[in-house]
Amino acid sequence: MSDQSITSLIEKLEARMLSGEPFTYGGLSKARSEVGDGGGKSGDDDRMIDKTIQRLRRKGRISFTREGRDVVWRAHSEARV
Repeated sequence: MSDQSITSLIEKLEARMLSGEPFTYGGLSKARSEVGDGGGKSGDDDRMIDKTIQRLRRKGRISFTREGRDVVWRAHSEARV
């Protein structure tokens, strides 16, 4: 995967996370593996998703709640795009 496609993927992940629609790590990982952009599901993809979630969490743009067994992430209203 080229640097440009990685940057594009990160931008798409951030846009999805900040869209206002709740998401789970598993849902993002599953959606990523179904994209079919030449990169299959790999450990690198999982780390990229996790790093993006944690970066946005540290900036205070997203937070999580537990709903049963799931950890559900949501963008704060002022962080939504």
